[in-house]
Amino acid sequence: MKVRTEMLREGWIISKPVLANTETPIVDVGKQLTTFDIDLIRAFLINEIEVDIAQKNESNASESKNDNTSLEFISIYQEAMKLYRTHFVSWESGGPLNIVEFRKILIPLIDYIENTTIKKIPRPSVTLKDDKDKIVHHSLLCTLLSTLIAQKLNYSKGDIIQVGVSAALCNAGYAKYHFKSIQQLENSPDYKNHPMHSYRIVEKVQFLRDQMKIAILQHEERLDGSGYPLKLKATHINEYASILGASAYFFNKVLFSNEDLNDFQIIEHLNKECFGKFHPTVIDSINQIVINYQLGDKVLLSNGIIGKIVYQSRNEITRPVVKEENSDRVIDLTKERKVFIEQILL
Repeated sequence: MKVRTEMLREGWIISKPVLANTETPIVDVGKQLTTFDIDLIRAFLINEIEVDIAQKNESNASESKNDNTSLEFISIYQEAMKLYRTHFVSWESGGPLNIVEFRKILIPLIDYIENTTIKKIPRPSVTLKDDKDKIVHHSLLCTLLSTLIAQKLNYSKGDIIQVGVSAALCNAGYAKYHFKSIQQLENSPDYKNHPMHSYRIVEKVQFLRDQMKIAILQHEERLDGSGYPLKLKATHINEYASILGASAYFFNKVLFSNEDLNDFQIIEHLNKECFGKFHPTVIDSINQIVINYQLGDKVLLSNGIIGKIVYQSRNEITRPVVKEENSDRVIDLTKERKVFIEQILL
């Protein structure tokens, strides 16, 4: 993350060596910034450097706990990816969905999300060896977000599990395409029928309710009739389908977009591009999950400036007014369109 040097703080971690016409870095990668380091960097008249704003603080018990929790979550997620892929390979060979075993993969993820205070939509860092892994990753990410949305909508525990499991099965139909790349998959003339293939896989399983099976079939449908495969409109599309569809849209932007977008930018796309396409309750829930800042919260902007939120627009929730730290300058993000919130600072 590039940050202007006048905004630097003690404790931030150097993520790229700081050079100043010297053979060796004046501050090397991985160094936790001290007051001396900051003064040194400024003395060389360096305008900006790359840092990781997460602070190393081994004496802080709560941070240590969060680190352990994060490691626990990544371990659970990696195991789920490995097991999901085993099922996906079985579907490619024409094998049936073993819903009892498949459900066991997802319950630890769903329970983790339910029992942990999530500050943002989880994006676990994993190694993807091929595009099939990317589909598996997308499926599990959709389970995480769908679970969070169902929680926001005050669904019962049983419904939350149903939604989470259904989200992971929306991509099951891709197994019928025997693809080697995402491009090959998307270029298939039958591509827009993949919700039908997913539905056929879940059609006769006992665990999933009929409403959830229909939601899997409808997850690419849109309220305005612009979706597929049946081009249904609002009165025929249930809220569960919008949860699954909006989650898939969100992580399509994360994994398959040519742009490198953060959560705030994706929310901006979701509210503009998908207006009238998903149930408003679902969009509102995602907004609440991502846009969890309040007046007075400190944020890092994409131009490296740190400031406090002093005003929030109801019409453009991702673009508040920010007062620059240690300055009277006020930045209205509704007018500064090239600048966006990069991260909320704790």
